[in-house]
Amino acid sequence: MKRVFRIFGALLMMPVILTSCLGDSTEDTTLYSDMAITSFTLGTLNRYTQTTSSTTGNDTVIKTTLTGSNYKMTIDQLGHKIYNQTPLPLGVDVKHVICTVSAKNSGWLTLKSMTSDSLSWYSSSDSIDFSQPRIFRVYAIDNSGFRDYTVELNVSSTEGIDFGWTLIKDDADLAGWTAKKLVPFADTIKMVDEGVVMRDGKGYRINGQGYVEASTDLENWSLADGIVYTNPNLKQLLGASSKELYALGNDGLLKVSADDYGKDWTNEKLDEDASLLPAGDIAMISWPYASADSTDYILMVGDGPLNNGETSIWRKLNYYATTAGDSQWVFMGADDSNQHTLPAQDHLSLASYNGHILAVGDAKAIYESRDQGLTWRQESTYQLPTSLQGTQVSMATDTQGRLWLLTNSGQLWKGGKK
Repeated sequence: MKRVFRIFGALLMMPVILTSCLGDSTEDTTLYSDMAITSFTLGTLNRYTQTTSSTTGNDTVIKTTLTGSNYKMTIDQLGHKIYNQTPLPLGVDVKHVICTVSAKNSGWLTLKSMTSDSLSWYSSSDSIDFSQPRIFRVYAIDNSGFRDYTVELNVSSTEGIDFGWTLIKDDADLAGWTAKKLVPFADTIKMVDEGVVMRDGKGYRINGQGYVEASTDLENWSLADGIVYTNPNLKQLLGASSKELYALGNDGLLKVSADDYGKDWTNEKLDEDASLLPAGDIAMISWPYASADSTDYILMVGDGPLNNGETSIWRKLNYYATTAGDSQWVFMGADDSNQHTLPAQDHLSLASYNGHILAVGDAKAIYESRDQGLTWRQESTYQLPTSLQGTQVSMATDTQGRLWLLTNSGQLWKGGKK
């Protein structure tokens, strides 16, 4: 990593030379023009904390290690940014970080200097200084171009590794709600009507005429100018991924809209009969699927159709690099061997936090799933605050990955490391 990347231009010519030297060889050499980082994983992290002896007053620095892969890195392929939504604990040494980075079709990876425009080869065995944002440059293997990604490691500004809740406000103006919920909005959260869904910072809802209207401020709603709408006969908007809106139709079928306005709707593909879809109290959440590039993982949970206290859980992997409608919903049916299921409950809400999925409803117990909705457990880590008041709760994470909880008594709580 110490070598300045001065000979890269000459090395870029090597594939061309090698290809021309093959002559009439029976083996073909294929060069690709892809310029994309597809995975970014942190290695073992060192953390240094200081304690003071109560008897001698002497300070002691304690070194511990953390598993870096537990802090998932989000790759924004549109903005060309890579970052961790869950902050690293205070005291993590970000000046000496090992990371594993992969590029599509083995594109060449380089790292820009912190003090100049020089480039050096990326190596998975060299530590990197992330005390400031770093630029990774990936070159297409066919020498057709390059793309820069800005990588930033977010570190918590407060001490502690244990999760806890902080009461932000206890406001009578926030009390007494019934059909309301929290949604992420403008780097924080906002309370909206239950039928509102968010996509890319914009809210969507069904108006009195049955059409889907949108709002950028969640206060002023309208249909798009110059767009001819047809009534899609929708019963309820359910949620959204980065490219699609989802709804339940009055015919009992699951619907999808891939346009920017919620104008055109088609029936979704299901791997099981539509009679197994949730019958009520439906919650939906979507997040970038770390195991595949350009993919959303969408999870839908609600009351089971048999009304026996079980939930109906469906998931969809949406490969948004391809055309809409290519993927189908998969029913995650209950298995007799699975002793860790999510019980049906009113006013269910889902939140993605710390790389896992959390669920809470009127039972006022937080369930955690670490396998994308297959199994659920009540973990001691996420106990609700003992002084929580109210009969209904709504939970959401904002665009910064912070966890929020609102009760119908007007209490607003923020969860995080303490």
